[in-house]
Amino acid sequence: MLAPGTRSTRAFVALVLLVAAGTLAACAVAAGGTHGGAKPSQGTAGTSTSLVGNGKTSEKSPATFGVGLSSATWTESQGSTENFYEGASRPGRIMQVEILYPTLSVKPPTVTAWAPPAYRYGPYPVIVFAHGFNVDPDTYRALLVSWVEAGYVVVAPFFPDTSLPAVEAQHGVDTELDVFNQPADIAFVVSQVVEAALGSPPPDAAYLVGLVSPDRLILAGQSDGADTIAALLYDHEYSGTLASMGVQPTAVALLSGAEWAREQDVYSAPGGGGPPALVVQSLTDSCNDPADSSRLYNMLTGSKWFLALEDATHLGPYVGDGAAAATVEQVTVGFFDLEVGRGKVAPAVLEQEGDQPGVSTISSAGTVPLYPAPAYVAGACAVPAGT
Repeated sequence: MLAPGTRSTRAFVALVLLVAAGTLAACAVAAGGTHGGAKPSQGTAGTSTSLVGNGKTSEKSPATFGVGLSSATWTESQGSTENFYEGASRPGRIMQVEILYPTLSVKPPTVTAWAPPAYRYGPYPVIVFAHGFNVDPDTYRALLVSWVEAGYVVVAPFFPDTSLPAVEAQHGVDTELDVFNQPADIAFVVSQVVEAALGSPPPDAAYLVGLVSPDRLILAGQSDGADTIAALLYDHEYSGTLASMGVQPTAVALLSGAEWAREQDVYSAPGGGGPPALVVQSLTDSCNDPADSSRLYNMLTGSKWFLALEDATHLGPYVGDGAAAATVEQVTVGFFDLEVGRGKVAPAVLEQEGDQPGVSTISSAGTVPLYPAPAYVAGACAVPAGT
């Protein structure tokens, strides 16, 4: 991956969920709850389910869930937010957070705002997702929806300076250097999920109580978002930030990522190998050098997988474009299921899902080659047209 500030702008077409507070409240009430207050009704509308054990029912959960969608605004008092256009900063970090969760009230692949959460089969493993530069969580809707359909809650912040709305608000100036503040943003979002699980939810997210299981936490990111997750977990510069989360991830997915190369950035594998990791990289991606993903993977010493996509763009596999997109969806879900102990997937099955002739290969070897850089393609960092 090119150093921050040197990537081409990643243009894309996205649906941004920016809903007025009154509209959110009305939607929440219609779904059976109140915005920022009581959580939406449990299970299918009109259904009462008695819970057993750790909040789960004795019923077998559906093979595929519908997808509920909500939005919240969370404010981190620490740190500051830079306005690169004006050359000024203000205290604190304000983040819009998009949350997608399993529901029984709609059939997949429908995504419905403020649908009643499917509490009867929860609490669910939670994936905190970090987006890339000049895009946002909506860019990755196809991938995130595939995770929710499989029974995961996805919590995805819009980074204060590098999301598409933030870049547009600053008239397109280069804000990419703010990535160095993003590991703390992810740690803050994780802390809010933990608080929700403990019964003290953040604003606009009371429904997360009983829905999320942060002891089965997955951190995932793509491009600059993958860099953000890798820095939080493996860069000594952020060791204090990692410790502040209060919970460590069960698994990690690094999608087309790299290490940062500042003088203070020193990466090493965590003691004991760290959480199992899945690294995904297209070998024809001229936006993120394939060797950068190789180096991340080779640095790790614990359980790990490398999914090499034979011919895909930088963003295509993560936004539903091309044959590789279906493989990425299947392999990421399989990897998550394997690592959170759902018992649905064995390593041999993951190998079968990742080895697709003409599309991808998967390896769990100690090292992978430092793949050569492909020929540069103009617009390589952009979302493929038509997605």
